[in-house]
Amino acid sequence: MRVIGMLLGIPEQDQEAIRDEVDANLRTEAGKPMRNSGALTAGDMFGDYIDWRAEHPSDDIMTELLHAEFDDETGARRRLTREELLTYLAVVAGAGNETTTRLIGWTGKVLAEHPAQRAELVADRALINDAVEEILRFEPPAPHVGRYVARDATFQGQTVPAGSAILCLVGAANRDDRRFRDGDVFDIHRPSVSHLTFGYGAHFCLGAGLARLEGRIALDELLSRFPEWDVDMAGATLAPTSTVRGWETLPIVVG
Repeated sequence: MRVIGMLLGIPEQDQEAIRDEVDANLRTEAGKPMRNSGALTAGDMFGDYIDWRAEHPSDDIMTELLHAEFDDETGARRRLTREELLTYLAVVAGAGNETTTRLIGWTGKVLAEHPAQRAELVADRALINDAVEEILRFEPPAPHVGRYVARDATFQGQTVPAGSAILCLVGAANRDDRRFRDGDVFDIHRPSVSHLTFGYGAHFCLGAGLARLEGRIALDELLSRFPEWDVDMAGATLAPTSTVRGWETLPIVVG
């Protein structure tokens, strides 16, 4: 959260509160609808920051967005409206924290379950890049994504009519044996094949490069401090969320 907070221009003393609020808005409870009342809105969270940055520009993303100009869908040249800006900041702040946190958690669990490959990483840090990509494929932090079907579309002989909602199972696609040999096997030496964890095309994740960098640095530091570890699964709990999948708590045992 410190990284995305610095990039966006969120004061350090507010970053934990923003993180906790974004996390809370993603939480779900079995048998109940998503929480949509009583929570801070994007305006509550970021309105004051925008007003401050409008008067005190800096070298952060918030300042850039305040002054960005673009041609919208009507061809008009304009800047973001306040509502658009608030929504964008809320999305980026959440995406820049939640998913990378889940990636780091899965890194701890998956490598604990594959100690021989972890030992290879300890001995040869040049393998870290491929290891992070394989973790992203094997346990994607965002295992599904919803889409609205704008026109009739055919998938493997089945037509989905325009106006439908479709749920794309990224986690399943990432293990499809037609694309990945032995897709259910974790292998840091797997030949490079593009996974779908960051999406594809126009919807490719804006923060993919940052997430990969954070994942690589976190893994390198973890291996330096703790070359070996186990996970106390009795104390581990998955976070119940609407869009991402990962660990609320993941206690490790070292030594």
